[in-house]
Amino acid sequence: MGKDLKILAVADLHGRVDILSSLEPGDADLIAVCGDLHNAGGEEEARPVVEALSAFGLPVLIVPGNMDPRIFATRLWEEAGFISLHRRAYFYGNFGFIGMGGIVARGGRDPDDPARQYHRDEDVYEDLSRAYEEISNASRKIVVTHQPPFGFLDTLYNKEPSGSVSLRRFLEERQPDLLLCGHIHEARGVDRLGRTLGVNVGELRCGYSAFVEFNDGISVHWNAINPSG
Repeated sequence: MGKDLKILAVADLHGRVDILSSLEPGDADLIAVCGDLHNAGGEEEARPVVEALSAFGLPVLIVPGNMDPRIFATRLWEEAGFISLHRRAYFYGNFGFIGMGGIVARGGRDPDDPARQYHRDEDVYEDLSRAYEEISNASRKIVVTHQPPFGFLDTLYNKEPSGSVSLRRFLEERQPDLLLCGHIHEARGVDRLGRTLGVNVGELRCGYSAFVEFNDGISVHWNAINPSG
């Protein structure tokens, strides 16, 4: 049986446009970007990364990471034809996508900082729940976030969990088919939370990404490239 959908899932490029020249999308139907395409900086620095990603000629579904400047990133992506999933829903055939970018504001960070993608933890549950209603009839439901849920694909080097509590609540209640996330580079991996298959796709800046394929089930194949070329 042929594939129903194949996703090239990436995150945390952090502005390394040179790495995209080694990335091979193969027979992927679309690219899902789980945030931190950029590494702060200005618009002119960010533009070549957007152009290189656009050159693959595939639909790009994207959420912002905490390092993607709020002041221009979403506008730049939409000008390139990328589909922003941040707090939104999108259908690709019978597949329903929703997304939430940024990270929870902790440690004195201002959730309303105009330059950074921060939010309150409760915003994650509320915004995803609202978007989920739009895809409730989809045959498969996919959530794309930057930050992982608390206690799931979110363990830091010091063994502390660092994810969103309300994202975990949303996943436990709604049980979508797939979660794609990034942000915690050292937590790359695959795990299950009830019915939901979770994939922290890893740090593209270090050459990591994943192919996620839907057919009778969901399969994950790691895609590693040499970031030094």
